[in-house]
Amino acid sequence: MPRPKTPIAKARLTGADGEATRTGSRTVPNPPTQGKPVGDPPAYMDKEAATAWRELARTLGWLEIEDRPAVESAAIAIGQVRTLHKAGEVVTGALLSAMNTALGKLGASPADRSKVHVTDDDEADDPFAKFH
Repeated sequence: MPRPKTPIAKARLTGADGEATRTGSRTVPNPPTQGKPVGDPPAYMDKEAATAWRELARTLGWLEIEDRPAVESAAIAIGQVRTLHKAGEVVTGALLSAMNTALGKLGASPADRSKVHVTDDDEADDPFAKFH
């Protein structure tokens, strides 16, 4: 089993953020984005899913417009779980698993959040940022 990636924050603290491996650098730059917020939920979403969308957009500040399909998937799953739970019906393991997977892809769990890297605008403009 391969060694798990070191979280960026820990790598920076230990000085290992520039460490190279057999397959290249351990830090991979994020692809460029438009930098726009994820926005409002699609009009077709039911009330529970739309509420979940707004909660995700508010609490996960790193989400951008390019993340809309992933946010949609997570919001629909959360909405279904909430609807079933409120109705007193059984929430299947498959639905909970789908919800957890979708949330993990957004970096919404403690383990997955360590993989999220948000570039600080001040750091991008600072020529001495690499010496911190």
